[in-house]
Amino acid sequence: MGKALPGALLRMWEFLSDDLQDALLLAVEKNRTAERPIRSQSVRPCPHCGNSGTMDCARVEGISDATVGLCLTCGYIWCLECDASLITGIPCGHWQICAACREGKKPSGFCGTIPLECRHIQAWLEKNHPVV
Repeated sequence: MGKALPGALLRMWEFLSDDLQDALLLAVEKNRTAERPIRSQSVRPCPHCGNSGTMDCARVEGISDATVGLCLTCGYIWCLECDASLITGIPCGHWQICAACREGKKPSGFCGTIPLECRHIQAWLEKNHPVV
């Protein structure tokens, strides 16, 4: 996958640990076949290339996180909750925004605002995650 990636994605790829690269490559290879299991309907098309061949990483060994999206076409990885690219690691930075937020929260710890609609997360995205 490494050499076939466009420049920006190759630079992003190089930031990931070897373990994550291996897990993502394995996930792409397993899910490219026509006989792959039906993926979650909640995974949107890739925000980088627009292809609908995407999956969440809930069943990717080493990641096991349904909030991480993986494009099977271009290899882009992103947060499915807020669309931030996950360049340096898998846990999305918006979780820190939520943890430090002073907005009222329900007993579950969730404020009820969808991350893509949260003004605090939007400000963080605009500052730290320019559109790829």
